[in-house]
Amino acid sequence: MKKTFALLMLATMLFSVGCGNQAQDAAKDAQQKVEQKADEAKAKVDEAKDAAKQTADDAAKKAEEMKADANAKMDEAKDAANKAASDATAKVDEMKSDADKMAKDAAAKVDEVATDVTSMMNERVIALNGIKPGASLEELKTVFGEATSVDGNTMTFADGLKVVLDGANKIKSISTTADAFDTAEGVYVGASEYSLNDACGPADAVRVANGVAEYEYNSGDKKSIIVYKAQNGVITEIICSLK
Repeated sequence: MKKTFALLMLATMLFSVGCGNQAQDAAKDAQQKVEQKADEAKAKVDEAKDAAKQTADDAAKKAEEMKADANAKMDEAKDAANKAASDATAKVDEMKSDADKMAKDAAAKVDEVATDVTSMMNERVIALNGIKPGASLEELKTVFGEATSVDGNTMTFADGLKVVLDGANKIKSISTTADAFDTAEGVYVGASEYSLNDACGPADAVRVANGVAEYEYNSGDKKSIIVYKAQNGVITEIICSLK
């Protein structure tokens, strides 16, 4: 009995030793696996760090490139703006120069026209077909022939030309309502009322009554006048007379 019990105890001890060895082996395996996993995790962490650093470096490089491009574009925009401003300034100067030239030309033209008008007024000749108020009856007949009718000191010639003589048989006035005669400026009955300003310059006096306009011009020597009567835009009568 004692022997049997001793054998059982021995067997139990041997079994316990065997189990202890297996536990130690299992613990070692577990520790090795943990260490392996830790190494793998560390490797992945290092790999992730390297990837993150590379990404950060790439991003920084891209940012620098974008900054350089932005600066270049900004410089281009500045250059373009400066050129546009310079071109605009040059254009304004050019336009100003042109405007100054146009103003000078206009002023010169006004002076020229004023001089022409003054000269025209000073040299204006009052006459119909070359016959002036103050001419003699003989001069009148040389140009127009004999009168078709005489009523006192009023004589009528061909085409309705009317002449009034003074006491010395000098022409006091000569007038027409026909288009057969013209003035020294080439104006005739039937011409446009609005052509007077171009042909004769501004009138010395203008009168309008009952739809009839009268434009009066003095001769250069101020001794005679010519009156153009106009209605509905058309010259209807021309009268040359001594003042």
